[in-house]
Amino acid sequence: MKPLVTLALACALFSGVIAWIGSIKNGKKCFTCVGNDDCIGIQECEGYEDRCLKSTVFFTAFYKVTTKGCASKTECSGAKNSGTAIIGREMSCCEENLCNNALRIGQSVLFLLLVPLASVILFN
Repeated sequence: MKPLVTLALACALFSGVIAWIGSIKNGKKCFTCVGNDDCIGIQECEGYEDRCLKSTVFFTAFYKVTTKGCASKTECSGAKNSGTAIIGREMSCCEENLCNNALRIGQSVLFLLLVPLASVILFN
């Protein structure tokens, strides 16, 4: 009976250590939100969450919901675009801090340069 009690205590202790490791902040930061609001909140990732996630579910052609936050490598291994929702789903993961933002600085600078150029060409 004593070895069984010792084994049960060891398992309980091990489970507690694993849960504790999973709640330690690891230095990774990701943008976070649920819904279609501006995703400017920042989440500090914990434990094995070593990637940033962006997932968009399309319910109709005109309605989508985007979720952003921290994810583990295991969660991201299933990050494939699919048609499992009513219309579809887009899911992507990245490894840099705050990399799950909608628009990167380089893209916005390019946009700011191309719009005036297009206006000059079209309206002259």
